[in-house]
Amino acid sequence: MNNIKPLVESAKATIRGHRSRGTFEEGHHFNTALPKETRFSTAVTIEIAQLYLVQGLYTLAAKTCDDQKRPIPGEEGAVLELLQAFIGIGRYSKLRTALKTAQRIGDAWHLHAHDQQIDVPLTEYRVLMVHWYWKIYVVAAEQGLLDEKQTKAAAVSSLGPVLQRVVSEGRLREARFLIYSKAHLLDDISQAVDELSTFLTLLTGPAWTIERAFTLIDLGTLQLNSESDAVLAQAAENLRLASDLFRKVGHAFGNIDIDLVRLSANRAISAGERFLAKTKIADRYFAVSHYQNGIRCLAFAISPDMIVDTYYEDVVRSLELLDRKINECGSEILKQVSLLHSVCQASLKAPEYGFALESLKSYFGNVPEEISPKYHSYMGVVLGLVYSKFGEHEKALEVANQALEIAMSNVSYIDQSDAATQVGVHILGLAREQPEGSEKSVGLISSAVGFLKEWANKDAEHEYGEGEAQKCLFIAEWDSNAQPWIERIKKHIPDSADPLTRIPVVDLELRLLMRQGRFADGLALSTQLMEQLQQVTDVAPFKKAQTLLSACIQAYACVQSTFRGDQATPENTQSAVKLLWAALRHSYSALQLYRQAHGVELVVDCTIFVWEILCMALLTMEENARHGLLAAFMEEMVQTEKLCDSMRQSVFAVGGLQSLMHKRFLVSKKASVKLYSVAVDLALRLNDPGNAWLWLQRGKARAFADSLGANHIIPQRLLDRISSDHDAYELLREEQNILDLLQEPNVNHVVAARRLASLRKSMENHPLLAEAARLRGQLSNLDLGTEELKAALQATGLTTDQVKLVDWYVPTQGASSTIHLFIRQLDGTTHSKQLPIGVDQVKDWTAKTFAYPDMATPPLARKTGNQHLKKMNVLVEGLSEFTTEGDLLILSPSGPLNSVPLHALDVDNVPLFERNLVVYASSVATLGQCLLRMSPTPGVDDKPQQHPGTKYFALYEEPDRLAERSQIFEHIKSLPLSVPGTIALGPQVTKPHFLQECKTANWIHYHGHARHNQDDILKSSLVLSDGTDIFDDSIRNNDTVDVNEGIDELLVSELFEVMLPRGGVHFTIIACDSGTQDIAPGDEPLGIIPALLYAGATSVLGCQWPIDSRAGRAFSETFYREIAAMQAKAALQKSSVVNLAAALSSTVGRMRRGELGADFKQAYYWAPFVLHGLWYFCK
Repeated sequence: MNNIKPLVESAKATIRGHRSRGTFEEGHHFNTALPKETRFSTAVTIEIAQLYLVQGLYTLAAKTCDDQKRPIPGEEGAVLELLQAFIGIGRYSKLRTALKTAQRIGDAWHLHAHDQQIDVPLTEYRVLMVHWYWKIYVVAAEQGLLDEKQTKAAAVSSLGPVLQRVVSEGRLREARFLIYSKAHLLDDISQAVDELSTFLTLLTGPAWTIERAFTLIDLGTLQLNSESDAVLAQAAENLRLASDLFRKVGHAFGNIDIDLVRLSANRAISAGERFLAKTKIADRYFAVSHYQNGIRCLAFAISPDMIVDTYYEDVVRSLELLDRKINECGSEILKQVSLLHSVCQASLKAPEYGFALESLKSYFGNVPEEISPKYHSYMGVVLGLVYSKFGEHEKALEVANQALEIAMSNVSYIDQSDAATQVGVHILGLAREQPEGSEKSVGLISSAVGFLKEWANKDAEHEYGEGEAQKCLFIAEWDSNAQPWIERIKKHIPDSADPLTRIPVVDLELRLLMRQGRFADGLALSTQLMEQLQQVTDVAPFKKAQTLLSACIQAYACVQSTFRGDQATPENTQSAVKLLWAALRHSYSALQLYRQAHGVELVVDCTIFVWEILCMALLTMEENARHGLLAAFMEEMVQTEKLCDSMRQSVFAVGGLQSLMHKRFLVSKKASVKLYSVAVDLALRLNDPGNAWLWLQRGKARAFADSLGANHIIPQRLLDRISSDHDAYELLREEQNILDLLQEPNVNHVVAARRLASLRKSMENHPLLAEAARLRGQLSNLDLGTEELKAALQATGLTTDQVKLVDWYVPTQGASSTIHLFIRQLDGTTHSKQLPIGVDQVKDWTAKTFAYPDMATPPLARKTGNQHLKKMNVLVEGLSEFTTEGDLLILSPSGPLNSVPLHALDVDNVPLFERNLVVYASSVATLGQCLLRMSPTPGVDDKPQQHPGTKYFALYEEPDRLAERSQIFEHIKSLPLSVPGTIALGPQVTKPHFLQECKTANWIHYHGHARHNQDDILKSSLVLSDGTDIFDDSIRNNDTVDVNEGIDELLVSELFEVMLPRGGVHFTIIACDSGTQDIAPGDEPLGIIPALLYAGATSVLGCQWPIDSRAGRAFSETFYREIAAMQAKAALQKSSVVNLAAALSSTVGRMRRGELGADFKQAYYWAPFVLHGLWYFCK
């Protein structure tokens, strides 16, 4: 044992030397080359673990400690336990475990501040015990497990005597790390500077060169916080001296530390320039294997004040590097820091809201068991804020309440108070979603204000002024007696405060002045703040924009007040006009500043506000001078829409239905819908119907089209070309790897998604991949002139000029606004016509048509049913002028028009479906995705096609309708005589069987019941069987059997996940309400038909309203005879294409004329059948 002691001491000295000089790689090689007996000695293990810990390699540090499997007695064993516990915080986030270890060892060795024994021998390991003991306690306090102020005071109190003793004994190496710890715990910077300065005088001679250099850095860093030029000059000199010392000894990273300190203190460079400089410094740290400092430098390199787009590629690179280095070093707590920082930065930038949501939601639901309450609650707070960005205030409130509950286990009152503020904010967010003045709105406001008042009073008790002021801002805005709360705010933010600090107070005062109609006072106040801000340097774009916009709102209100006044003088009017144009200029400037801040809600709101001012300003201009201004504003609309698009696309469609719902919520928000409405109105004012149609389509079903596009299949013709191009193939494969990564749990979506965005920019520069991106819809190209469309038209005997895209613009501004009809050809030629009907008339007709007592005859089924339908013929006025009989019409109805059977309206006294081939599509983009799915495309591939086949399902499990059930089953059995296929009836139609058959069928026919849930469309369903034969005598004669016995449901939410074969898949759903959809603002569809299209169907034939079962049977029988006739004709022409729209037209026409029965001549029976998706099918 005595023979190994010199080897151990030599090894310790060498490892300490490597740690001191920062030669980490050499140190690692030295460690691995040590004889096992030396390496596994406790003293050497401690030194090795400390080397890896300083370096930031938590995996190696933890493994080094873990290799010491035997219990170690004495001081060395206690140090190793404490060191291992501290490493466990970084490696595994085991904070509570570390604190328990520290408490146990502290009790055993009397390490607490109050029981330090002066006469205890102060060995090397006793000093290390004190050091690591308090390191654990301080981290635990900073993370919310202990009182931070008391803990740090106790640490200073305990470290002081130990520091004095080691200094008095000349043990300056140990004194150096003790004074570093103590100086950073002191509240009084001047005291810390004094103590460091005193210690510096002791570090003389070459033995202490490195310790002297690091002490000079600590001293200089603290001095840089001073406002005194003399102190700043001293700081610069100290850093210069430290730099000379590091160069003298050839230190690995000392001068990198100095460069980082200087950069952080440099106020003359922009946030973006500072970011680039920090990334270079981080690279230098990593070059010398200093993971700890490199990671910390990168983690805080990106500032909210920088314009990320300007440095996008550098940001992507730095985040990828940060993620990779954290994984290499193996630190869970650094992963949390990086995640929070990247998510907070992403949550400020609209194009990355979705990434932020996915990252946090995933991690928040699967946090480490011992995550600190501070980080855990803060994650909940940030997640709530991100949910609120999407308008999901209920989820935001739910998460905020969780965050508050977590924070209450946190000793830090500030964290508790901040979490409580967010709960109040999200309750108010819910209130804003309710009708103003409604009982629910009033109740929520009262609840939020009461909750915030309670916490504001607690803040006052705890002397947390910032929290009190923040809560009072919200209370004053919503409480009927605002003045006392404003006075409380001004105790913490007085009128003498700097203008940046006063912005929220001024905003509150402006809102209150507007409520009182004191517009002139508001204008004066906002102008004063704006002028004061102009004197301040380095103001964030968001704050500048906020102040400018506030002034513009006040100016606009003053102008409106003047114009509405009965006694406005010419002078007043002239002044108002000047003020109006000034407001227009300033609001435009605010819009540009908001764009830099990347907040989509603010950009959209500001864009719409600029439009409102512009509309009023146009009234003061000659009509012939307006065009240029309108055209210029159209460019602004394009820029704003790009930002909205990027936010929506940040919600990657990797979460299936959940992702779609997030996107749907985004595009259905009032401001988003209004933006597209303004754009259409603007294009019409510019007399540009083509652009108006494009805007109309861009605003339709964007979420649904995105989701279809994300799951699209690249056509084989293009895939073959990509596979033969090495660069294109590798890029596509890399894209798929990232998409697969985004599906995994606990992934930093911000990092992965930025990497994907960067990759897709590269892909757009490759011709083959640019085409694939266009097909995906990534480029928002609404052109249908693809090879697939041309081949489809050729196969169905149509030409490109026979295809017409029909759309309707339903204004949202007011009831008096009339509807516009658009007809667009594939070459882009677009016609528009203003129709002599308003939205209220359509809503009134819909209400009278479809809202009737349960036992009453539906209006469309009465003898006057067809005449009642004709009242809506005005909606297709113009089709006779701009379309030709036999054209293929693709209808994309808007808003309330989705409830009208547009295909059944008359054009030149002929129902549209008989005059033309008619299909419905929620948007042109969704139709394009359906075209891509029909693979191989008809006419493209000469090889024979193998189709899975046709499946027929019928279910009518109603004991009191036995005769009808029998007729349905006999009817279904007859259909394969026309189109061969397999049959499943009654109890055979279980959910597992139906889903299994869908995997191998390309044509599915279902006859039964569909249930429409008005409260939650996702709970609408197709009715199936649970496998019980309720017509079995043993069940029919049992009175205890539930009436719902034998019933199962296939919910819309489940239909989204149905597995369908590749290529074309058709569904015919003969069931009540199978075609009924929930149409959200933005014409976002949701229901059975959209779910099937999402799952992979290329066409769905459904029923627009509840149908008569007899009519359904009559329709199906004739429809399949039409299909059979088409198949026979196609076979003679060596084709496999059937024209679904033509078959539907023929069948419904016969019903209308009474050829299938006199009972079916009224519109109620023949008009509900609608075809969505493609007009043809390859059978």
